[in-house]
Amino acid sequence: MQVLWSGNIVHDQMLKYAGSHNDRDPILVRVGGFTPNNTEVLYCNEDGNLDGVVKYAGVRNDRDPILVNIGGITPNNTRQEQLP
Repeated sequence: MQVLWSGNIVHDQMLKYAGSHNDRDPILVRVGGFTPNNTEVLYCNEDGNLDGVVKYAGVRNDRDPILVNIGGITPNNTRQEQLP
């Protein structure tokens, strides 16, 4: 079985939670920028967990998988994607 890491919102072959060109910020922009508790119901690039809801904060949000997939402890880590 081969799978890709979830959360590559920017589609640059790297998971990045913090810093410039990270995968977390586009999720916040999609839900309204200054309103992190908003959600948007649609499938789009920012729907990192592919549940049909773009969500920045709360349970089953789209930014937590990014943090988990880069190692979970240090938000400055990155993970390079490897295509099968």
